[in-house]
Amino acid sequence: MLNVILVDDEELARKRMRMLLDELDQGIHVIGEASYGREAIKLNRKLQPDLMLLDIQMPVLDGFDVVELMGSECPPVIFVTAYDEYAVKAFEVHAVDYLLKPVRKERLKQALGKMSDSRQMENQFKSIQQLLLDHIGKKYSGFTRLPVNHKNEIFLLDYRNISHLQADGKLTWVHTTDNKIYRSDLSFFELASRLSDHSFIRIHRSCIVNLEEVEKLEPWFNNSYRLKMNNGAEHEVARRRTALLKEKLGMK
Repeated sequence: MLNVILVDDEELARKRMRMLLDELDQGIHVIGEASYGREAIKLNRKLQPDLMLLDIQMPVLDGFDVVELMGSECPPVIFVTAYDEYAVKAFEVHAVDYLLKPVRKERLKQALGKMSDSRQMENQFKSIQQLLLDHIGKKYSGFTRLPVNHKNEIFLLDYRNISHLQADGKLTWVHTTDNKIYRSDLSFFELASRLSDHSFIRIHRSCIVNLEEVEKLEPWFNNSYRLKMNNGAEHEVARRRTALLKEKLGMK
């Protein structure tokens, strides 16, 4: 028996998925449904499913936001969406599979088949929990320093001394609390994954900030915010990242 949660903001989509799962008759038990991100996170904590069938395009918090906020509590995920442009990102966070709407029965069966091997399921669970942290070098030891480059030397920066990270094309620059700048050889996505279990959050496509170093939030355009850091740097928060920021800060 595989306990599953369905997450989709469209009720008809959830009903159709239930119907397909019933027709497959593969020991799937739908133990809960959610129509938006925050509800999905609460259900996951309460029910602890074996698998989550998760829509990507949802209001306020999208599917990737949900995975990021669940962090180490995230179960294996099969993304379900009407858009194919998210496929690469889905597999970057080690999703079990990626289904395009309208979902075909045989394609759903194939995706669920990837969960049948208990060893593979355990590996997928570990991968989605760590959000790529394992394969980029962060082990369970709790190592909290980041290797960065300056000229021909490599320094190990304590996470607490990092103010923010800025992507510039294929380069990523690490800014410290005392306004020094270093280059990282890790990709921007890898850095976002490595730092996600700490006090860091991506506020738009090219900037990650350390919430411990945010001095204040100022209301900005389109119900978003502008952050002022302790070292004087200022950053605008993308509107679609505002809900995630407020969730991280415990704001309503």
